Amino acid sequence: MTIWLVEPRDPLIVRDGRPFSPDSGAWAASLPFPFPSTIAGGVRRRSALDEDGAFKYEQDDKEQLKQLKGIRIRGPLLVQLADEGDALAPDENAWLVPMPNDVQLFATDAEGVVRLLRFVPLTLPAGAQTDFAQQSREQQLLLVGQSRAAALPRKPLAHALRYWYWQPFQTWLIDPAQLEQEDDLPLSSLGREDLLHERRLHVSMDSEREMGKEGLLFGTSGLEFTHPGAQKQRLHKARRLALAVDVDETNVTFRGGVASFGGERRIVTWRQSNAHLPPCPKEIKQAIKRDGHCRLVLLTPAHFAEGYYPSWLRTTHAQQCGVDVELRAIAVRRPQVVSGWDLALGRPKSSRRLAAAGTVLFLSVKAASDAALEIWIERTWMHCMSDDEQSRCDGFGLAVLGTWSGQPVAMQ
Repeated sequence: MTIWLVEPRDPLIVRDGRPFSPDSGAWAASLPFPFPSTIAGGVRRRSALDEDGAFKYEQDDKEQLKQLKGIRIRGPLLVQLADEGDALAPDENAWLVPMPNDVQLFATDAEGVVRLLRFVPLTLPAGAQTDFAQQSREQQLLLVGQSRAAALPRKPLAHALRYWYWQPFQTWLIDPAQLEQEDDLPLSSLGREDLLHERRLHVSMDSEREMGKEGLLFGTSGLEFTHPGAQKQRLHKARRLALAVDVDETNVTFRGGVASFGGERRIVTWRQSNAHLPPCPKEIKQAIKRDGHCRLVLLTPAHFAEGYYPSWLRTTHAQQCGVDVELRAIAVRRPQVVSGWDLALGRPKSSRRLAAAGTVLFLSVKAASDAALEIWIERTWMHCMSDDEQSRCDGFGLAVLGTWSGQPVAMQ
């Protein structure tokens, strides 16, 4: 597979499916981040361009449709670009990933300094019950929260970071206590907040008269992929950001270049990169083999047939690797909803609920040998874990693994 970088020239607009037209007072607001299906559509369109740069697709050509839908991607992920050139930033923080749901940030007395508190699975007190619909489950899921002993007498940080740099994120995957024990952790060393939204005002044009229509002003709000520096260093410390997607180019001719993308057909540049997705650290592999438990963190939203509860991960995927996987607990926020356009049927797709990026699954992973666990780790790390095959091809459910002892903490 090959990493491709998508760098927007203008503020990028990725819509949520709500109707929009250039009427007076209308606003087209972008989602905070592109869904994997949006990037997958862009990749598949680029793969079907002819010599003149036109998208060639025959609606009755079932074989071409099957080939297009079969192009697999992993991502997108946010990346930082180098100050000069088009490569990724040379440091280990070139990759930015969604903040995991098993951590909470707390402000301190010092400005710009935070403390981290881990969310862990908790054992329920005697007689306590949950509404997790356990009648159909093999084992009751554990609650996830703060242990009373670790609770801080402060309110959580009002604006949590949306994206973490790879280095602190990897530390959190390997040993959360290492970050949790730091009392003066600079917020800027952890990551970045949301992408900036730039608002623009437009006028609806009369194509026949080549003039603006009287009173028909409408607005757009797009994602800005240049992150400014702080205070007086806004220009000097500004960083270029882009989207990275890993594309399976088997039997596919994929060309880079300048193209329109997303809502309002904003201009982006597609460039091939020599970078690779970060590998699984050996400390995580050793911990999973030793403890028989782990965390699975979603880097892109995942589609599970049962909402927040994965099926393919626990059944088919586990059986193919020769392991037994059991879900013990889950840290998940409210679902995201995605739709899209069905190219084959020429109509909108049905809406689906997704487990949001940052969701953390606490798993029990048992195997007869370390070799089976090694296979499972290799086939899970930076692979898509959604329930259905098409969602996995579209990039939904990209996952990484982290350590977990498997021992829940008593709820007090």
